[in-house]
Amino acid sequence: MIEFRKKKNDESILDIAPLVDMVFLLLIFFLLTNTYQKHQIDVSLPVTETGKETKVEKKTYLIEIKPDGTIILNGKEATLQELKKLPKTAEVDIAGDRKVSYETFMKVLDKLKEAGISNVNLLTIKK
Repeated sequence: MIEFRKKKNDESILDIAPLVDMVFLLLIFFLLTNTYQKHQIDVSLPVTETGKETKVEKKTYLIEIKPDGTIILNGKEATLQELKKLPKTAEVDIAGDRKVSYETFMKVLDKLKEAGISNVNLLTIKK
């Protein structure tokens, strides 16, 4: 029978290089896939001279109105009736294309008023 000698110092050495590599790969993956875009639909906003930049600090709803009159609520197509279901305390940002008819724009504002929403922001591009 063969006898094997045991090491007197039986410490395990943990190689953390692969762990660090995986952490960096995950970090790069999440940074590349989690890009923040305010407007996901191609809407051409009107230009104003007196507009000011605002910082979003609370939950807001984004309504985008495309040139053909399609209404997009937080990235999903919606109807005018669905706008009435928003909570009264909601803050709503409206990004209407510059080619949207005045009638369509007023219908959206009217439905928000029916829902009791008074905090409405109109998004523009500052000149």
